[in-house]
Amino acid sequence: GLVEDECGECGGDGSSCGGSIDYCLNLHEGANLVSFYGLPDSTSITNVMSSIEGIATGVIGEGVAANYNGSNWAGSLTIMSPISGYWVKVNDACSLCITDANPTDPSIQFELHSGANLVSFPVDGSVDISSGLPDDIEGSVSGIIGEGVAANNMGDAWQGSLTAFNGGKGYWMIASESISFSFDLTNLLIGRIKTDSGVGLIYPKGMEVIQSTKQAFYFIENIMINGMPIQTGDWVLAYHGNILVGARKWGVPYSEVPAMGNDGMSVTDGYCKAGSKVRLKILQENTGEYFQVLESLPNWQDNGLFTLGRLTACEMPAEIMIESAYPNPFNPVTHISFGID
Repeated sequence: GLVEDECGECGGDGSSCGGSIDYCLNLHEGANLVSFYGLPDSTSITNVMSSIEGIATGVIGEGVAANYNGSNWAGSLTIMSPISGYWVKVNDACSLCITDANPTDPSIQFELHSGANLVSFPVDGSVDISSGLPDDIEGSVSGIIGEGVAANNMGDAWQGSLTAFNGGKGYWMIASESISFSFDLTNLLIGRIKTDSGVGLIYPKGMEVIQSTKQAFYFIENIMINGMPIQTGDWVLAYHGNILVGARKWGVPYSEVPAMGNDGMSVTDGYCKAGSKVRLKILQENTGEYFQVLESLPNWQDNGLFTLGRLTACEMPAEIMIESAYPNPFNPVTHISFGID
């Protein structure tokens, strides 16, 4: 782990005065939300991404992006920052390795504007969300979004599958006002005991959801199925039309369900766009039965965090039947027979 040097910050670039470090970030195919807790002297995107040249296809920051055209990086993102998070897109699983990196100063200041801010976590370790955010600014952070996971500030506690900040991960922090802070690392866990918070995207066997750079989350207090509470381990599935865009196993009250958005890539074609309708289904783990949630959900928006109360779900028919109308051509009266469970 990193220990802050007595001399504090060096050079004003967020690096500390300790010796250089080497480390790697393991990436899966597709979109990865990452950050860097140390960068080399040259922070150009070409240098930082050199270990995965030809595998990385794009990098997206907050309001900036760069695309790899086969020989060069092109776009508005040219310099990587130790205080920023990034979506790194790769066409195969790989390791992004940084050598001779200057460790980021653990006490580096973050300046957040009102709204969504894409930030880093500055050290190789982890800390619980509530412990890591200083008390005087915690109430100004309404939610935090990671890769496929999120946490919602309910006032007295944080709810959601995201429970801790981790080095190497990037986070969208949703601020209600402009704030300035440094992470409180008093309770930092390092090395083998650090918390690997967040499960990312999961889905039932035989189904698939692709991680998108655009995502929203629906926090649900409870779901009543035919008058009985949803059971731990049941799947809550989010659909846009007939396309599965997110899934989460039910755990505790205010479990959150992700819903992925269309980020312009072919693999997310048909996913949500701003204003899209999202509907929920329940898949019971022990019976394999499906249930439809009856309530309408807030329309989808990128980085949206929506808090829902108690929902209700009813059984979906396994089979329907409709017979030919008679007489046909129609007379003043015709008969249509149909059956539904």
